[in-house]
Amino acid sequence: MKTGAGKTGRPISFDKDAALEAAMLLFWERGFEGTSMADLTQAMGLNPSSIYAAFGDKHALFQLAVKRYLASRAQYAVKALEEPTLEGVIRALFDNTVAFLTTPGHPPTCMTLAGAMGCSVDAAPARDLMTEIRRQNEVAIRERLRRAQKSGEFAKDINADDFTRYLSLMLAGLSIQSANGATKAELRRAAQMALRHMGY
Repeated sequence: MKTGAGKTGRPISFDKDAALEAAMLLFWERGFEGTSMADLTQAMGLNPSSIYAAFGDKHALFQLAVKRYLASRAQYAVKALEEPTLEGVIRALFDNTVAFLTTPGHPPTCMTLAGAMGCSVDAAPARDLMTEIRRQNEVAIRERLRRAQKSGEFAKDINADDFTRYLSLMLAGLSIQSANGATKAELRRAAQMALRHMGY
């Protein structure tokens, strides 16, 4: 590489971690389709060639951003499923979701819902990735419910698949309400109402 003085120098370095964090937050806020490469270059502080060289194309960057989100921000549900009792699991799913949605410093919604809801052909891989993540989340919940049924903690006459869908619906609804501007107190009251209707 030539420097301004005509001498060979090292390539300009940058903080890849900080750049990926910026990309993640932008995709989270605007979704895959709503985020342009021009938006990314501005948010990441990099030119397009540097982004392509370090992270690949927009789809590859989105995948890396989602991976970062799952590892660094979306552990609240995983932690809830580690509660020793089913009641603890279900309460923690709601409590942790409300806490996550109202934490400052990131968009007030779940990235797996907001990240790729578009329907264009170009957005299909991103949409499919988000769909698969949501399905995997439901698998984890369903498996926990079935373990509770085997231990006698959860009634065996309740369809675990249906109850999983119901839980997912309620939790996704909190994310939508948060994106709509609901306050932490309002989300808590909604969560408490859902818990009462489920018998918790």
